[in-house]
Amino acid sequence: MKTKKISEDNGKKIYETENETQLIQVFKDDLIIKNGNKISVPNKGAINNAISSYLFRILDSYHIPNHFLKQLSNREMLVRKLHMIPISVFVHNIAAGRLVKFFAIHEGKELDCPIIEYHLKGGEKEDTMVNEDHIISFGHASSEELKEIHRLSSKVNAILKEIVRRRGFRLVNLKLEYGRRDTQILLGDEISADTCSLWDLQGNSKFDSRMASKSVDQIADEYQSIKKRFFMES
Repeated sequence: MKTKKISEDNGKKIYETENETQLIQVFKDDLIIKNGNKISVPNKGAINNAISSYLFRILDSYHIPNHFLKQLSNREMLVRKLHMIPISVFVHNIAAGRLVKFFAIHEGKELDCPIIEYHLKGGEKEDTMVNEDHIISFGHASSEELKEIHRLSSKVNAILKEIVRRRGFRLVNLKLEYGRRDTQILLGDEISADTCSLWDLQGNSKFDSRMASKSVDQIADEYQSIKKRFFMES
């Protein structure tokens, strides 16, 4: 049972529960598009909860430690309470977005090996890219913890690439977040259409719901299309 809301962002609300070791994530329909406006996309929260719950279960079967406990409802997920590390981990498989902008790489180039980047979370420096030395020097994580985060991120990426390939997608990039449970590093947050960039395997159509030129109905259809593919027979 939810007791007190402790945080909220564009995609989720986080609540404490009667069990101090557990939290409830409530997935929202809000979406910030690329012109900075916030819109509400019907059923987005339910779709992201369903996909994220499904993928956490699969990752658990591959021995990826994570915070998922169970799906409570169409929008609610019960998770382990973690001490979150204020770093977002981005894994790039195909040149797109910031890689094209800052490194002048041809968009769509399949990278020779995945690129793992670290970005700050929170405050005025949100999304600033940092390296391992910054993270260790700022006290966000130890050297051993970063090795584990890198190892887990590489493994998660490999697993998800194959899962989405079987559903007709290319995994362009993904965003991961981690936290501590006692001394163990666990994967947290969500893995959904909001944290993975997907292109169609045939023809490279881009599933980019944040494009300002799209209508709410078009964006809602895109989320529904992604959900339909994720829950097709594999």
